[in-house]
Amino acid sequence: MVICLSILADPISFAARLKSGLQLPLPGRQAQQLMAPTSRRYDPEPGTTPRQSAVLLPLYTVADTIHIVMIKRREYHNHHAGEISFPGGAVEPQDSDNIATALREAHEELGIPPESVEILGMLTPLYIEPSHNMVQPVVGWLNALPDFKPQPTEVAQIFQTPLKHFMRGETLRWQNLRHKGQSLTFPCYVLDDDYVWGATAMILSEMLSLVCDLEQETIE
Repeated sequence: MVICLSILADPISFAARLKSGLQLPLPGRQAQQLMAPTSRRYDPEPGTTPRQSAVLLPLYTVADTIHIVMIKRREYHNHHAGEISFPGGAVEPQDSDNIATALREAHEELGIPPESVEILGMLTPLYIEPSHNMVQPVVGWLNALPDFKPQPTEVAQIFQTPLKHFMRGETLRWQNLRHKGQSLTFPCYVLDDDYVWGATAMILSEMLSLVCDLEQETIE
């Protein structure tokens, strides 16, 4: 991955540029595929209708350093037990749209007040075959350090990580893993003693690709 760090130096400018970039054509599936497992289905079976879901990518600053938030799910979570993910879940009848779903889930799982989040835009939807979900990633900017209140039945751990951590080459790795009886080889981001892989890594990959595209535009 191209290392793009200078664009992160000014958080306020970064947020504005990212918001503009999210309105333009996105890196899309090409960027998602960079972090896809070797066996991956990208579209639902013909004639099926996947459940609609949304996740929030919360961004904020600590000491002028841009951070992103992810969670580790409890081991007994249905489809993504023990995995690192963004806060989110299925669209519910009371949700007006995918943004409302992402904000509601972030509030339920992490206690982030919806009114504290400025929506910057949305990334490319991603199909997740094991849970038969079509996930809409929503990018949000928090103007203040959040006071997290994790939902104990859902969240085992919160990761508050500088975004630049994922833009360093040494963070990327290929891993072999037995998951639900299957042997998988997959690219991942190293995070503490854990790994970000699967759909979360694919969503993050598109986000990082967009950031690098924005930096490249500045250089040119």
